[in-house]
Amino acid sequence: MVHSVVPSRQPQRRTQTQRNQQTQEKLVGAAIDLLKKGRYVGLRTMDVAEHAGLSKGASTHHFPTKNALVLRALQEVYRSTQERALQRIAGAGASTRAVLEALMEDSKAFFLSDDFLLSLDLVMIDPESELGTGVKELARAYRLPVEQAWLEALLRAGHGVQEAEEVVRLTFAIARGCGIRQLIAGPEAATDRLMDSWLRMAEGKLESGTVCGPALTRTQET
Repeated sequence: MVHSVVPSRQPQRRTQTQRNQQTQEKLVGAAIDLLKKGRYVGLRTMDVAEHAGLSKGASTHHFPTKNALVLRALQEVYRSTQERALQRIAGAGASTRAVLEALMEDSKAFFLSDDFLLSLDLVMIDPESELGTGVKELARAYRLPVEQAWLEALLRAGHGVQEAEEVVRLTFAIARGCGIRQLIAGPEAATDRLMDSWLRMAEGKLESGTVCGPALTRTQET
């Protein structure tokens, strides 16, 4: 009996574009790790390359300057947190309570995390500098759409624009304040109680249709 021989399949070689993308992803991931540990001032590109298991030359080839790498790292942080926010919105349904619970969870997930502290560190950089300008542009491009998406979720739940906007902005403000407080006092169980109390207040505010004052204006959000 003659047995046919099936040729073994050779692993497909990656294209140059794929290799470049993988290298950039390694460098960006390493930069995010080190920014969360040591912040912007202490970041060195040679340390990023070493953390990524790459050469300094590979790092400078893909990101010629420290600031170029930092901005790409911040973009990835904002992109991933925006994606998670949109996933929470999609899974929340249309009831007021469900949307508010998802909003509270998303606000805590961002503002009480190292992602927020990383972004806060970069937002505090001179806003007139090239890096500061780039940071503001990324914040507008990624964080303001998150705010808008939550506003639209509350509108779909049947609430007016002004009260919905106030609830979203106040939720972010409370969570942001708790995140900054963590820098001083460390993580606190009281944060969850505070957010739970605000959830109940926000739900009552939306159901009653009350507003706090003139319509809010959009500003830079981190």
